[in-house]
Amino acid sequence: MKKTTTLAVLGCAVIATPALAQEEKAFDGPRAEVLAGYDRFDLDVEGIEVDGNSEDVFYGAAIGYDFQSTGLLFGAEAEIASSGNGGEIDINETVDGSVYDGTVSLEDGVNWYVGGRVGSVLGSNLFYFKAGFAHTTLDLDVEGTVDGEPGSESADFNFSGLRLGGGVERSFGNAYGKIEYRYTAYSDGDVEFEGESLDLVELGEYDLNRHQIVAGVGFRF
Repeated sequence: MKKTTTLAVLGCAVIATPALAQEEKAFDGPRAEVLAGYDRFDLDVEGIEVDGNSEDVFYGAAIGYDFQSTGLLFGAEAEIASSGNGGEIDINETVDGSVYDGTVSLEDGVNWYVGGRVGSVLGSNLFYFKAGFAHTTLDLDVEGTVDGEPGSESADFNFSGLRLGGGVERSFGNAYGKIEYRYTAYSDGDVEFEGESLDLVELGEYDLNRHQIVAGVGFRF
């Protein structure tokens, strides 16, 4: 009887072992999250004295899938976001004999990112690095008058480049929280106006970088 009881206990332990191992994979599977934080643009244009720095609130959402193997994690993710970055200036200039009077505004548009991450799992904590492709659109609007006649124009500036970052994530069951830093270097840019596209390099050299400190909360399915 005693041997039977012992064998039964051992059998239950063996059966439970895979389930226990599976439960320990706190960072495995699909996930979705919302994001918010600090966002800063740094812009330098060759030959132009201009304060091209702007900082404001960042907000967005992301989805991803992670594969956890023992203490390592490999994942892929996609993000869509925007920020409050932008500004508006008044203009009153005479160009080629025409008088321009109005406002020029530039606002951060849709940002998206696709990339991967690799990390190390320590208990309920994940320490990770990330890298991928980032794209952002800046919306330019001009409103006012030309020689007294009302009018408006708009254009889209598109920038793409490499994003690098790192962060810490903590699991709370199926829920999780995270904080990370990302740096984005935009190397390709163009402007779209009236159905035509122009490479910004043709207008001169520029250097556009982005720094973000982001917090997120999410749920793993």
